[in-house]
Amino acid sequence: MSLYVTGGVAMAYAAGVVTVHRVTVARRRALAQGFPTLRWLDWDSLLQGVLPAAEELDRPGAPVPEGGPSPRVLRRAPSREVKLLEALVSGTSVQAEAFGEASFSGGEARWLSLLSSVRDEPRRVLEALEATPPNTVAEAYLREWLTLEHEVSPLNLELMTFSAKLRINRALRRFGEHASLYFIRARASSLLGFTKGVVDDLARAVYFSRQAPFYLQAVMEMPFIEEARPALARACRDAMGADDAGI
Repeated sequence: MSLYVTGGVAMAYAAGVVTVHRVTVARRRALAQGFPTLRWLDWDSLLQGVLPAAEELDRPGAPVPEGGPSPRVLRRAPSREVKLLEALVSGTSVQAEAFGEASFSGGEARWLSLLSSVRDEPRRVLEALEATPPNTVAEAYLREWLTLEHEVSPLNLELMTFSAKLRINRALRRFGEHASLYFIRARASSLLGFTKGVVDDLARAVYFSRQAPFYLQAVMEMPFIEEARPALARACRDAMGADDAGI
């Protein structure tokens, strides 16, 4: 009989600990209004290297359904390839064959075909990314973005989130300090209400991106940054002002 009592007490204690933790997470997330900018998808990172270097033009970019600024990689003369990528980013349906018919290489066309299914078939894309270890930073980043966006539930929150952070840390050791990996690690921390970890990784993302507009804007539109890390907010605000002035 004592075993049943002991087991019941242990289960009640575990349930109590989980409940307190979840309440704390919910409170921290509420204070940060859900960390909204961490759900943005960094298309500049996903499209890195698929277009040759070119002059950046002052032209409106493709809107991004996930939020955030239009990718800078597409601010160039609107060639056939650029128009295909603009359609991909903005959520317009693009047939996979179109990438093969354009001047993209075979590997680039396969990657872009996979990206074209991110919104309509996210779990199929995730399964493809999980089938083999990531070969690029973009693959590692996209896998964790899809995992955190589509696979995390109240029942598996801690397990899925800590697993994602372990994989992100392995990717950082393998590929080096890339902004997109710090950004997605901030997203993982946000799901657990680890506000300090979020802010630290946002600062790293800004630094290692060399103050890329995507990360600057993600910081400046985060509701609690001014209060939590005023120096970071000030640095990002100054950098955005310099970028707008063309400095």
